[in-house]
Amino acid sequence: MDLGTQPQRQLNRRDGLLLLALWLICLLLDGLWIQQHQAPPAWDQGDHLSRALGVWQVLSQPAPWSGGWWHSLWAQAPSYRGPLTYMLSAPVLQLLGPSFSSAIASGAVFNGILLLSCYGLGRQLHSRRAGLWAALFVAAAPALLNQRTDYLIDLSLTALMTAGWWVLSQRRWFARQRRWLWSVLSGIGLGLVALTRPTGLVLLWLPLVLLLVGGLREARHGHWRPLAEGATGGLIAWLLVWPWFSQNWLTILSTINKARQWGVAYQDGLEANSLEGWLYYLKSLPAMLGSSLTVLVLVGGGIALVQRRPPLKADKAWLLWWLSFPLGGLLVCILMTSKDFRFVLPLLPQLAVGLGLVVASVERRWTPVWQAALVLVALLGALWSQFGWGPKLSSFPPHRPNPQGGWPLEAIVATVRETSPNQLSTLAVLPDSEGLNAFNLEAEGRRQKFRMAARQTVAPKERLEEELSNFDWFLSKGGDQGVMSDERQARQAELLQSSPAFELVKSWPLPDGSQAQLLRRRSLSVSAKPVRCSGPLSGSITAIPGGLDIQVSGPSAVLQGSRLLVSMEQAGQRLEADQALGQGLLRLPQGCATVQQELAFSNNGGSWRAQLQLLAANGKRRAIPLPQASTLELEAGTQEPGALAANRVALLRDLGGQLRRGELDSLFSKVGQLNQSDPEQIYLADAEAILLARLQDDPGDLNDLYSLALAQALQRHASDAAQTLTQIKSLDPSNPNALLGLGVVELYRFRPVQAQVALDQAAKMSPNNSTLRTLRIVASALRLDLPQTLHLLRS
Repeated sequence: MDLGTQPQRQLNRRDGLLLLALWLICLLLDGLWIQQHQAPPAWDQGDHLSRALGVWQVLSQPAPWSGGWWHSLWAQAPSYRGPLTYMLSAPVLQLLGPSFSSAIASGAVFNGILLLSCYGLGRQLHSRRAGLWAALFVAAAPALLNQRTDYLIDLSLTALMTAGWWVLSQRRWFARQRRWLWSVLSGIGLGLVALTRPTGLVLLWLPLVLLLVGGLREARHGHWRPLAEGATGGLIAWLLVWPWFSQNWLTILSTINKARQWGVAYQDGLEANSLEGWLYYLKSLPAMLGSSLTVLVLVGGGIALVQRRPPLKADKAWLLWWLSFPLGGLLVCILMTSKDFRFVLPLLPQLAVGLGLVVASVERRWTPVWQAALVLVALLGALWSQFGWGPKLSSFPPHRPNPQGGWPLEAIVATVRETSPNQLSTLAVLPDSEGLNAFNLEAEGRRQKFRMAARQTVAPKERLEEELSNFDWFLSKGGDQGVMSDERQARQAELLQSSPAFELVKSWPLPDGSQAQLLRRRSLSVSAKPVRCSGPLSGSITAIPGGLDIQVSGPSAVLQGSRLLVSMEQAGQRLEADQALGQGLLRLPQGCATVQQELAFSNNGGSWRAQLQLLAANGKRRAIPLPQASTLELEAGTQEPGALAANRVALLRDLGGQLRRGELDSLFSKVGQLNQSDPEQIYLADAEAILLARLQDDPGDLNDLYSLALAQALQRHASDAAQTLTQIKSLDPSNPNALLGLGVVELYRFRPVQAQVALDQAAKMSPNNSTLRTLRIVASALRLDLPQTLHLLRS
């Protein structure tokens, strides 16, 4: 048996037909499973489906020459779950239609990549027979069958990491010629892994270290080419990842930390300092590949070894290289606090390749019978794992289809759409059960023409009443609320049921015996309807208790994306109630439309003369004629919580005041609430446009400048935010919060030198600010100023 000495590179026709047949059998089994499965996507599955549908929508309107189009594409995957899985799923969604079943079916793409990659690795390691057996083993592996009939990113990560590992091995050992080409391909492979899930690269740490050490050793002898080739591959990988990572790096890092915290709280916690922690994956991997199949391979290989030990001609360096990936990756997984079979899934194909090598190495008279038994056990094991049919040949839990339907996701979304067809509505979802949660309702809303978004409520218990002003629609549920629900949801439901501002629209019986209830604001905050075109813009403003009722009519092309500048004057005093038309979430049909909105407006009462201007999407202002009686009699006093919806632009301006005062904890808590109520965070762009227009009239208004800087920073318009904060610094030089904000923005732009200057100035004004200390440590570390970093750490 030769290891890594005689690589076979070409895929002959017979092997190609066998792999195609294997892939088609997998496709048939998966299709049968999908046909029987009626349950909606659960939590993570719903989130992945939502993002896949978002990517599908962006790719269906290609504009690669537009920077805004790329920004929109990368924005669909703002977390550590990269966009590549969704991009490769999009053609399947286009072909089969946008649905959960189509998303699951897209796993066939990744399964094909995985089968070919395992075949290639088997040929590298031993022979074409080893490659074919490895492909069979991964096709029948229970853990991979589990992921093939689900929609997560673990299957795609496993497939692309295996493919990247094959290319990396080809470049390291077998690319006698065209090594530069293989270096570029290796970089592409690593980049694709990072675009799937950047944390996946951690599993490759040991092979990458070996490559670096080997390159440095060659460089010591004057051979710089290996190091240059490796650097080229790394550069290619970085160039592939940079557009997505540079836009989302902050949320990528924060979601990695949140995922770690969630894993500690909700997943198996077997520490690396315990024997169970070290044995967990060693016991799990054989079950993941198929317990009976693994035992049968090892027994046959053991008998052959006892009968006659085959000659082993192994290149020890090659063997070390092949083992570096699974051993290094396994060490990382063992050291992790939380344990889950999906974490180690990318290593499973390497075990399949090793078992394929064992089978291909045995040549005895009884080998055909043994191999036929392996094929039979693989098939029976797959049927057990997929459907629970036949004998139990694996200790890995089967992933049977769930035929229980009856979850009314489609009806819930359709009800909201029928009521508000010309806007994007946001549904606040109180339950978090497997069959009914914000994630699968969000996916269903996107599937139905992107007319409804679903969000969880995030307000702390002491501010739950505010959520009644943040949403027009709520969904509650009886019975089991889900494992992550707490008393917040129960209290929120109580407030909702007792509020006179909301009414029950419809209820549905659920498969678990409980009922889902859809509630809405009695008078929706925004309504939009098509009308006959009868002239230019027209509008009206009416004072209502606690707020304003504004109505604007005109051509849809003018109203879509516009904002309203609302001014009121009284004896030299001035009030502003600026707001986005339709809260920025209109989806108007062609022709003309009337938009009416009732939003809260805090005031002290009195008689005021009103003016209304339309701020168009292109930044131009147009006066909207009002009826002759344009004097408003505002009513002072407080209203019942949730009586009127909040004006998100006004709330953003209030948050600008918190930034000025340095109330950061409260600020970011309320930003989180606002972001949930506005699924596209369009209020930030609306506020920015309105504030820029107001600052044209009063360029020195510090309150508006702070609000503008906040809106720009939250949109990650870092250069604009830095420019605004620099202007604030000159107008408000004694306020350390402006300098702190500038320092944060400069860190986001990867400009640690400029950040350090601003943060050091702020620290002189506020020496006891712990946030400033942390940011200064980060800036010093990025500047590679080790003495300053250590000094700040000790202080």
